[in-house]
Amino acid sequence: MHVVIYSVVGTKGGIGKTTLTANLGALVADMGLRVLMVDSDIQGSLSKFYPLDKKAEQGLTSVVLSGRVTEAAISTTSWERLDVIVCDAPRRRFAGGIGESTDLEQFIQGRIDAPMILRKALRAPIIEDHYDLVFVDTPGAQGPLLYTAALAAHRLISPVLPETPSAREFRTGTFELLNKLDEAQALGISPGPLTAVINRVGHTNDARQITKEIRNSYLEMKGLVTVADTAIPASVAYNEAATAQLPVHRLRKRERGMSPSETMHKLVWELIPSLNGVYAGGFGENESSEDDHGST
Repeated sequence: MHVVIYSVVGTKGGIGKTTLTANLGALVADMGLRVLMVDSDIQGSLSKFYPLDKKAEQGLTSVVLSGRVTEAAISTTSWERLDVIVCDAPRRRFAGGIGESTDLEQFIQGRIDAPMILRKALRAPIIEDHYDLVFVDTPGAQGPLLYTAALAAHRLISPVLPETPSAREFRTGTFELLNKLDEAQALGISPGPLTAVINRVGHTNDARQITKEIRNSYLEMKGLVTVADTAIPASVAYNEAATAQLPVHRLRKRERGMSPSETMHKLVWELIPSLNGVYAGGFGENESSEDDHGST
């Protein structure tokens, strides 16, 4: 089985990319697959999402500068079968304090092979030999790190909020991103298909109406984007789990309707059909992993 790489992308911050990346990665690891997460967002939120059992000497910087992944860049988390390449790129303020940049972005910007950097690095023998899936968290703004991270993937996932400004930004930003990625076809690279995941759906008529409009609008995107059937309801459980440094499916949380654990299982089954019917920790349909794992 070849390693499948998923990049979680978006052209604005605050849409839930890191939370989605961390929860997908940990759930798939609990399902029994070996997972590597890669933090390519200079905010470094994914790097701090879970406790580390072993902090590697290196991280994303060495991967980008050398163009390869080595054992020295891979940290192990406290969860079995879940490792991470942390983002160790120092942030620098632009003059006047507006915006941020990194030496990594400047390095990538000046490279002719910029689209290939992470694509080649994440296809190294160490990845093929030790992992089944890779999840890449990407920056929340268009730039060289986003492009190289997106082009590394076999498939793209993008959260979209059921709010009018977010939906509009997703629509225009996604077209711009896909058009930019298409430029890499001159190098023989085709961007992977993109699945939009509607995130933080509230229990209001407005949220339901915007969700319906989002689904309908992507019928016009010529097959470039599909919308997942599984939407993620708004829930404080995701923040509580992040605060406790737990994946949400391990949080003991009872809610009206579908639990966050059930939602995440359904989403994984939809995004990764080969895992359909597999439960975290080997639990069956009528059993709950929430009762067996730690809680806050």
